[in-house]
Amino acid sequence: MSKRVLMIGAGGIARRHLKGYLQTGRAELAIVEPDSDKRSAVAAEFNLAAAHPTLDEVPLAQFDLAVICAPAHVHVPLMRTCAQARLPFLVEKPLSVEREGVDEVVKLVDEQGLLARVGYVRRVGKEVQALRKQLLDGKIGALKLVYMNSSQEFPKYRPDYRETYYARPELGGGAILDAASHLFDLLIWIAGAPDQVMCMYDRLVLEGTQTEDTCLISIRFQSGVMANIVLNQFQKPNVATFEFIGTKGNLQLEQSRLHFADDDSGKWSETHDYMDGMVPTEAHQARFGLQAHAMLDALEGKPCELATLAEARQNLMIAHAAKQSWQQKRIIAVAP
Repeated sequence: MSKRVLMIGAGGIARRHLKGYLQTGRAELAIVEPDSDKRSAVAAEFNLAAAHPTLDEVPLAQFDLAVICAPAHVHVPLMRTCAQARLPFLVEKPLSVEREGVDEVVKLVDEQGLLARVGYVRRVGKEVQALRKQLLDGKIGALKLVYMNSSQEFPKYRPDYRETYYARPELGGGAILDAASHLFDLLIWIAGAPDQVMCMYDRLVLEGTQTEDTCLISIRFQSGVMANIVLNQFQKPNVATFEFIGTKGNLQLEQSRLHFADDDSGKWSETHDYMDGMVPTEAHQARFGLQAHAMLDALEGKPCELATLAEARQNLMIAHAAKQSWQQKRIIAVAP
C-alpha cells in the first residue's frame, strides 16, 4: 500500500527526493511550496496528488511522512511542526544553521518515539555500506586515522550557486555546513562522537558569495580516532578519496571503488567497484531512491541506518567548532 509523502519545498534537492520516491513505486506525493511558479511547474512535472502554498493549510494527519527540503535556517520550526503533529519526517542536511531550538526538537522527537532522520544520503551507497561493514568486522584491525579529500568544481554542477542558499552562511551555505557535513556524518557513523576540532577556512576562488569554498579540518573523536579533511569547491578534477588506516591494514574509498592493502608493496591487494556501470551523477540520484526505500521501510518498523537527529546535532557541533577554531585560532573542545 502506498504511503502519502509530503515534500516541504520544491527546489533542486526536492526534485531529487521526488524522483527517488517515484522510483520506489511505493509513495503518493504532494508538495508545499510558497512560490507559485515553482509549485505549478513541479506539480505538473511529477503529476503530484496535491500542491499547497503553505504548510498551515495542509492536513498533516492525512500524511505518513514528510520530507523537509526547505533551506536549513527554517528546519527547526518545520521539524517542530511535524513533531507536534506526530508526523514522521526526513529533514535535509544540515540539521540547522544555529543551535537554537535544536535540543528542544530532538527532545520532543525522542519523547514521542517518532521516526525522524536526516538526509545524509551517502550512508545508503553500496560502497559506503561495504566500507563500514569491513571496518566493523575488523578487516584493518583497530581504526586509528582517517584522511579525507572531497573536492570538485562546484559551479559546474550548480551553476546557479550564487542565487541559492549556498551563497549565504545564514541559510546554511558554504563548504563546511554544506559539503563537509557529509564527511562529518560518515566519520560520526564510523568513529563515534567528536571530541576536539581545529580548522582553517577561506573563500579562495568562488566570487559572488559570502561563504567559504575551502576548508582544512582536523577532528579527534572520543574513541581516539583522528581524522583530517581537505575540501575545496573550485578545482577541476572531481576527487572523493577517503583512506581509513588501522593497525592491520588500510581501506581506501575512491569515488565508488573500495581498495584494501595490508603490506608495503605499494599496491592494493583487493579492489571492488560499486558503481554498477553508472556515471557519478546517475549513482548520486540512485542513492535518493535507496534513501526513500529506507524511510518507507522504517515506517513499516524495519531497522533504519540513516542519520538520527542526535547524530546530526553532533555534526552541527563539529561545523560550529570548525568555524570557531579558525576565528579564535585555537583547538575547540566539542561539548557532549
